Amino acid sequence: MNILIPDKWLREFLKTLASPAQISEYLSLCGPAVERINETSYGPVYYFEVTTNRVDSVSIYGVAREAAAILPRFGIKARLHSVKVGEFKFSQKVKYLKAIVDKKLCSRFTAALIKNVIIKPSPKQIQDKLTAVGVRAINNVVDISNYVMHELGQPVHTFDYDKIKGAKMILRESEKGEKITTLDGKTYLLPGEDIVIEDGQKRLIDLAGIMGGENSAVDSNTKNVLLFVQTYNPLNIRRTSMSLAKRSEAAVLFEKDLDPELVSVGIGRTIDLFVKLTGGVPEKEILDFTTLKRLQPQLIS
Repeated sequence: MNILIPDKWLREFLKTLASPAQISEYLSLCGPAVERINETSYGPVYYFEVTTNRVDSVSIYGVAREAAAILPRFGIKARLHSVKVGEFKFSQKVKYLKAIVDKKLCSRFTAALIKNVIIKPSPKQIQDKLTAVGVRAINNVVDISNYVMHELGQPVHTFDYDKIKGAKMILRESEKGEKITTLDGKTYLLPGEDIVIEDGQKRLIDLAGIMGGENSAVDSNTKNVLLFVQTYNPLNIRRTSMSLAKRSEAAVLFEKDLDPELVSVGIGRTIDLFVKLTGGVPEKEILDFTTLKRLQPQLIS
């Protein structure tokens, strides 16, 4: 897997005096390999190649964590800054959404409602970061999702909450022959055993782990956003992505079996950014279903 890591963004989590050349050399010896460093308007950008079994390193924070462990082995001081998020209450039941989840398909399911968002262009610093990792800035809501995915390696999806009929979600396997139109306007005939979400009117609103449905998409009129952060059965994601030839960035991550504990940090980070960039007001409770025996909705380090 190839990823772009801007040096300036990396150093938000990595405290070190190591030069870009030193980071490139020593990480390539022990961890993710740096193919080259390009000078851009945002500063040096590393072109990393990460082996497919190290999905935990496919992000800004993941590379910072690797560097904090590797650089001291070569006599260079390095310290990792933890990802700090606000305090939130996780609950198996919330007033704003009824969810039924097939836990064989989804090991961790979280959702949070953000009300009264204002959709507008993202601040320049957010746009500059996204440009540096090869992502086109669109608006603050879409940009937040892409930002968190590249920063933490955890995909995030957003729904227009008012388009979810009956404020209800059922996460299940698809039946052969069901149809869904995704965000890019393409309609797919599903082969079956795909992970999908239907709403209270039995409409398919999400091809889970791959791409959202057009009928639940955030647009310029959206006022209330439902954040959606999960981990899925990687076998289902891989099979659907390959059979439909739909290789989204989210699918590439989900099919590598992401750590369910990362979901807590991912949704917390996303909520904090929504408050800051959209002016939205989050509900106090995050809906959370899990097959894990324990939860740690804290910081990762």
